[in-house]
Amino acid sequence: PRGWRIRRLRYLGGCANGISKDGAAFGRGNPFVSYGDVYKNCAIPTQVTGLVESSESEQILYSVKRGDVFFTRTSETIDELGTAATCLATISKATFAGFLIRFRPNDDSLIPEFSKYCFRSPTLARYFRRTSGIVKRASLSQNLLKNLPVCIPPSDEQREIVAYLDAEGADRLARVTSESE
Repeated sequence: PRGWRIRRLRYLGGCANGISKDGAAFGRGNPFVSYGDVYKNCAIPTQVTGLVESSESEQILYSVKRGDVFFTRTSETIDELGTAATCLATISKATFAGFLIRFRPNDDSLIPEFSKYCFRSPTLARYFRRTSGIVKRASLSQNLLKNLPVCIPPSDEQREIVAYLDAEGADRLARVTSESE
C-alpha cells in the first residue's frame, strides 16, 4: 500500500541472544523472561513468574524494555521456531533466556502494539519454515532473523491496524488465518 515500506530487520534495530546460567541460579533473584513467556503469549507478561540471580551488568546487557521483540531461538520442531512476543512495558532488573533472541528497535518506526501482531503472524512462521535448516533440532540464527523483511505502515495506520485486531480478537484472527493456509 501507498506509504508502506519494506525493510530488513537488520536495518530496524539490533539482535542479541539471552543469558545462559547454571540451573542453580534459577528460582530466586530478579525477573526472568523464559522461553514459555514468549511461546505462550503475543505480549510478554508484565509480571513474569521466572526468577534468576543476575548481576547489575547482566541486567543491563540482557535488559527487557518496552518495544523489544523476543523470538524463540531453538525448538524441537520447525513449526515452533521464531515464535515472537513483544514487550509492552519495561520490566525493571529483568533478563531473558538464552533460548531467545531479543530484537530491539533503533527508533519508534514500529509501535510495540503493532509489533505484537506483526511478528506473531502466520506469514512470519512460513518465512522461518522456508528459510531455516534443520538437522536434529530447529535453530534460528541472528543472521537469518536480521534478513527478515518487515512491512512498516505509517504510525497512524499501525494504530488503526492494532485497534482493529484488538477489537476482533487476535486469537480468532490467528485461527482463521491458519485455517486458510
